[in-house]
Amino acid sequence: MEPLVRWLLGGFVVSLLFIVVARWFWKRYDRPSEAALEWQREQEEKRKERKVWESVEMQMRREAEEAERKAAFQIKREMAASSGTAPDPKVVSKAFEALGAPVQQSASTEKDLEMESDDSDVEHVLEPVKVRQDAWDGNDGQPDELEEIPYPEIPEAPSLPDLEESTSEQFQSWLTEEE
Repeated sequence: MEPLVRWLLGGFVVSLLFIVVARWFWKRYDRPSEAALEWQREQEEKRKERKVWESVEMQMRREAEEAERKAAFQIKREMAASSGTAPDPKVVSKAFEALGAPVQQSASTEKDLEMESDDSDVEHVLEPVKVRQDAWDGNDGQPDELEEIPYPEIPEAPSLPDLEESTSEQFQSWLTEEE
């Protein structure tokens, strides 16, 4: 065997031996201490606790927003309900008296409104209006009516020849011109 090959094989065996020794030292002495392991566990617990509190806070925010939305809706609802009611007739009459205007008596119930309605114009109708109930067929009764030209100053478009008949003839004539 040549000396170069011996050196290479020797170097390979020594490097394998050093790798095994380094691995053994690394496995034995490169472990975290008890304090480091305890610190890692504490950090993991804090992370989990933070996630739990964040989810609880998000839930509380959602509930608060929902409560605000419901409260705003309830306020709008109450405002709409109160705006639709008429003021008390006694208060209205006192206000008119204070202004010096004549007091108007208004109908406060539906029965009063029905009694006050005036139907005298309906009673004097001479003949009731009759409405046709037949369907329209689309004809206006004037089939010979001429169509209006929307823009008479614009000339009509010229009529073009039928493409199916003249295409092959034109193509043949075009080919003969090219040759």
